[in-house]
Amino acid sequence: MKIFPAEGQKELLVEHGLYGSFAATWVSIEDINEVARRLGVAPEATTTCNFPAAMRSYEPSAGTRRVWITRHASGWSHILTLSGAMPSSDTLSLNRHRAFELACNGGIDEIYPLSYTYDGTSDEDFFEVPEYTSYWDDLESRPFMPTAEELEQYLIIMGRITGRFYDREWFASPGLLCALP
Repeated sequence: MKIFPAEGQKELLVEHGLYGSFAATWVSIEDINEVARRLGVAPEATTTCNFPAAMRSYEPSAGTRRVWITRHASGWSHILTLSGAMPSSDTLSLNRHRAFELACNGGIDEIYPLSYTYDGTSDEDFFEVPEYTSYWDDLESRPFMPTAEELEQYLIIMGRITGRFYDREWFASPGLLCALP
């Protein structure tokens, strides 16, 4: 595939205060209001805001669950978990939608493998799904890869799948700050 982002993905996360604890979901639903509805968010529990305003709710270890939902690319939304546990991809992926989850705690060098859910069913190993092989077959994989490199590769894969890498425009875009039930 050999398509790479203009800027380092991990470096953008660091610059925007997300590398210490990062959790995100990409879902093949373009309408961010539909994503919020599927997550069970009441309309009064949403606020339209930009990334800096959303980051005021960034507290990964908090019990309150908050997310920032943005339009990511044509046909895709992005859910950034700001506090509490990540939302379940099962409901998001119903009716033939795809959802990908990625979580990393750079502070303690821990990364969870990229996960994939389609139509409510999680695939045991994303890297065994044949239709996605071309998105990573040119990337280097080795045992005991440093967490930062592994995160960069996962973010490159997600940029290739969705058609958009993280960029400064995405960090400047509006989204919905939501309190999850």
